[in-house]
Amino acid sequence: MSVLRARRRAERLVVECGIKGPPVDVEAVARHVGVVRVVAVPLGGDISGLLVTRKGISTICVEERHHEHRQRFTIAHEVGHHVLGHHFGNGEHVHVDRVSMRNAKSSEGTDLLEIEANQFAAALLMPESLVEVELAKVDSSDVEEVVRLLSRCFKVSTGAMALRLGALGYEAT
Repeated sequence: MSVLRARRRAERLVVECGIKGPPVDVEAVARHVGVVRVVAVPLGGDISGLLVTRKGISTICVEERHHEHRQRFTIAHEVGHHVLGHHFGNGEHVHVDRVSMRNAKSSEGTDLLEIEANQFAAALLMPESLVEVELAKVDSSDVEEVVRLLSRCFKVSTGAMALRLGALGYEAT
């Protein structure tokens, strides 16, 4: 898998699910791809989410105390691992995603599976086609206001929206 293929898979999933506007119902998407449950529970520490698979049945757990935007991104990220076929063990497994990964590989941004899942999540929550439509509706030339308005519309953080706009080739002017 590659980052580009991860993004394209997310965009295809948006079409498959018939998503016509923001915000993307990420829990419905999770169910569509075969995740049985999405639950918010106290995970503690710096754990943001878990993808738990046992006997072919997957559940996503998110930290209940995290902001709704963080939870949505975590769910989309875990859906990415599920859809992209990332395997972290044989058969039964639990994949833990932390808010701040502590190993050198992750901090350098070289863990390809995590990068792919992040790119998948961004493309799922902020599909290019929907970003373009909503961006055309914004009547402002103030970059910070545009990012703020779009982040509210898509129910993502302003940081995630700014990164996504950059990835889509929009420049701050």
